[in-house]
Amino acid sequence: MNRLRGAVIGYGNMGTHHAKQMEKAGIEFAAVCEFDQARREQARIDYPHLRVFGDVKELLEEPGIDLVTIVTPHDTHAELAMQVLEARKNCILEKPMCIHADDAAALVNKAKETGVMLSVYHNRRWDGWFITAKELIEQGRLGDVFCVEFYFGGYGHPGQWWRSDKRISGGAFYDWGAHYMDWLLGIVPGKVKSVRGYSQKRLWHDVTNEDHLDCIIEFESGAVAHAQTSQLAAAGKVERRILGTKGAIISDKLGQQEFLTLYTEKDGEKVESTVPYAKTDWLSYYHNIVAHLTEGAELAVKPEQALRVIAILDTATKSAEQGRELTVPYET
Repeated sequence: MNRLRGAVIGYGNMGTHHAKQMEKAGIEFAAVCEFDQARREQARIDYPHLRVFGDVKELLEEPGIDLVTIVTPHDTHAELAMQVLEARKNCILEKPMCIHADDAAALVNKAKETGVMLSVYHNRRWDGWFITAKELIEQGRLGDVFCVEFYFGGYGHPGQWWRSDKRISGGAFYDWGAHYMDWLLGIVPGKVKSVRGYSQKRLWHDVTNEDHLDCIIEFESGAVAHAQTSQLAAAGKVERRILGTKGAIISDKLGQQEFLTLYTEKDGEKVESTVPYAKTDWLSYYHNIVAHLTEGAELAVKPEQALRVIAILDTATKSAEQGRELTVPYET
């Protein structure tokens, strides 16, 4: 098979990241679609050979494009991805997949109908901390995992940009929350039973995102997870804590700390040890995409998995608005 040719819709910071990842994985970065003229000009400077478009339809009419990665604000993901799939192009979405679970399900169905690949850039599956934690869990060092806690935040204004606009972003939970839920579903087996969301809007009234969010996820197994993201946390806490029947893991200060703490027991005595992180390797995502499209390798991030993430985020938002616990759709 000839070298894959890829395109990016959206040439901002993450758009350039995806372009570089494509090239490192052996994909020819062949085209970009960008609605902003200044960014189109920058793309031409960065990649003189590039085909540059200002219209998605024109990009999708290009016969030589095998793969399109969408790197635009969250509220545009569903519509753009549907266009890509209907054009029978393989499609990658920057996380989150989209905002609403029904839209995510429609994309999964469209990919099946058209016979093309659909995946979501859940690159943090290849974070060193997560690779290490998952290996320890699979080795049985923690026993049965029954409680997981994730935290991200601090105290300060969230900034004046589209990620702080709930209509565009989906809400404060759709950024790091997408990583939380993908991590969670990777270490706790079984179906999600229910979700309860709690939101606080108390201080930053010049933006529409929530100031503080809590989400409680209960699995059919009885395992429970608590995810929290905040712009009102004057005091922080451990970022990642995983409890099992035989031990526990604490992972903190992502990007600063290169080890996790493992708590186990030996001969009736508590043992606390540090375990170095495995190497973070986000490029593995695109290597898998190439292997899937050229060799038929199993897709690492399946669209059905990304749908589960969105279903939880969407349900958490609705639960907070309605003030009650809700079941999660598409848990089959």
